[in-house]
Amino acid sequence: MPTVTPMTSTDPIRPEAVLLDLRARTKAEVLAALAARAGEITGCDPRTVVRALIDRERLGSTGVGVGVALPHADIHGLHRPIALFARLAEPIDWEAIDDQSVELVLVVLSPTTNGEAAPSLLAKFARLLRSTEVRRRLVSCRTADRAFEIFAGGV
Repeated sequence: MPTVTPMTSTDPIRPEAVLLDLRARTKAEVLAALAARAGEITGCDPRTVVRALIDRERLGSTGVGVGVALPHADIHGLHRPIALFARLAEPIDWEAIDDQSVELVLVVLSPTTNGEAAPSLLAKFARLLRSTEVRRRLVSCRTADRAFEIFAGGV
């Protein structure tokens, strides 16, 4: 089992950035919903966010396997990295590397000054979501606060 580094209070995910049981039929619908929430939290234009996420998906799927997708993009005007999490009501095709449908989506948005979407933050979330126990807890949690605690505490 991989070592899991707990999230800290300075990590950029907050309970208001968690969407549970998101009803979406396509990758584009998921990205649009997360972009809308990013807009509410950051004040960034959701159209800019969704366009950046879709452009990144065109380069290659961010479906990393085991039911997880890690979309990421640089956003002009963003002041600090932010992460948003969605657990989908029903798994959807994401063209993941293992051909499994995706149920857990974690988006990392970074300021354009970082050069690319916060690689260390993206790597931290990827390591955390590699844990079967973390994924199991996220699939079964009932509240956004509980999902936040899972990210904040790891396993």
